[in-house]
Amino acid sequence: MKKVLALVVSLLLLGSVIACSSIEAASKKVVTYSLAEDFYTWDPAGQPSLPSYIARILIYDTLIESDHAGHYIPSLATKWSVSPNGKDWTFYLRKDVTFSNGEKFNANCVKATFERMAKDNTLAMHYLWVNLKSVEVVNDFTAVFHFSQPYGAFISEVSVASILPAKALEKEGSNLFKTNPGTGAWKFVSYDPGHQAVFEKNPNYWNWKGKKSNVDRLIFSPISEDTTRISGVKTGEIDIAGDVPPDQALSLKGKSGIVVRQDPGLTMTFMSVETGEGRIFFDKNARLALMHCIDRELIVKSILGSGTAAYWPTMAGVIGYNKDAQTSKQYAKYDPKLAKKLLAGSSYKGQEVYLMAIDGKVPRTKEVLQAIQAMMTEVGFKVKLEIMEGASFVAKRSKGNYDLGFSNIFYGNGSSLNHANMHYTTDSAHTEFVNPKQLALIKEASQSTDLKKQDALMQQAFQISMQEAAPMIYVLSLDMFAVHSSKIKNLIVYPDGVMDLRRISIGGK
Repeated sequence: MKKVLALVVSLLLLGSVIACSSIEAASKKVVTYSLAEDFYTWDPAGQPSLPSYIARILIYDTLIESDHAGHYIPSLATKWSVSPNGKDWTFYLRKDVTFSNGEKFNANCVKATFERMAKDNTLAMHYLWVNLKSVEVVNDFTAVFHFSQPYGAFISEVSVASILPAKALEKEGSNLFKTNPGTGAWKFVSYDPGHQAVFEKNPNYWNWKGKKSNVDRLIFSPISEDTTRISGVKTGEIDIAGDVPPDQALSLKGKSGIVVRQDPGLTMTFMSVETGEGRIFFDKNARLALMHCIDRELIVKSILGSGTAAYWPTMAGVIGYNKDAQTSKQYAKYDPKLAKKLLAGSSYKGQEVYLMAIDGKVPRTKEVLQAIQAMMTEVGFKVKLEIMEGASFVAKRSKGNYDLGFSNIFYGNGSSLNHANMHYTTDSAHTEFVNPKQLALIKEASQSTDLKKQDALMQQAFQISMQEAAPMIYVLSLDMFAVHSSKIKNLIVYPDGVMDLRRISIGGK
């Protein structure tokens, strides 16, 4: 009954979107896009979600821009530099930028934006800026960030921090996010929760540079039911759909008038391994047996039909990637004979291995996990599998009430530092695995502002993980899918699923 009601509600929402779009289209060029989620908040420093990231790119600018794979270019800042000790960052700002409310962009806006996140511990993004002591306004177009210690992920985090108008923020506080004035290519018009958000092109955007969108309005509609979202694309009433399951996306390939975007993503699935003393996987040979018993290629090709088998903890474009190790499969090759030999030489005596997973972390979760269960059983493990919702999984994992926990990690902006600090340094997954050399490498990488040095250090740290088969065993990386009308041009879909609609156009080149 609940599924039926959800479908009815989704169809009603779609009908409403269609009606609104038809009225708009009579006089203006309108593009409608849809995702499964709605907005949690319009505050750029609030709880992040895919819809909010996409909207932020439309409305706001950042000091620098990222390709979401570790490369950066100037935006509101024309250039920047860092002090020798890595604690002070100087940004030189553009002088020709105005917010949609008429306020001029300057260094005070930079100061207000970042010091707000550093001081207000109620904001979701506060934790990223706890070591920011202050932002110094040298003059209207020069700002200096002062940190208490070097911050290796600084550039990555700056690239997603939307700049707010200082005067309006001081005057309006949280009410600012009812109108959302930014310096971006699109202006916020209205928001009807659960129904739609409307954006209007900003004709005075400072960065059009001859690539101005020919679309007048964008309409976002959250539709949770996958089939309804896809139906809207098929009928032409929805122009762009994200959050598309692989099987549904692939079924549309070759359909006239529809483009299916399939790209390698930045989401990596893994099994956290409880390695505490007295536990099954305290024994390294048992962990290595697990590493080599998983046929990753079979899962990708025969069960999912998309993705990439993981023989290294990161993928190309992410800090710490080792192409040779991924290509050679030297650490995690599928070798059931070797796995049986390793398990026979371990302290494992037939105890039940408790493998738990969050439902929906990968497409066809049940089939993927049952395949892994069968592969483990084949080499001699006795496995109990349980698939559950997220809260129960996290509660069990945080207490160490498991042997293997199947989940995933998203490498935002091509950085592996958050994953390493969360799961290795602070051991949020309660693996009880400690390797002092590895932790020292991660700490040094986290404090280095040299991306090449970060990359080299994290390769060394991840090599220890592969040699020890702990604290994580990596399984596969997921592809990202988006579906849109063939009339849509200049749409950028990043590896993390975020869509850049700023220069989107209808027809033409």
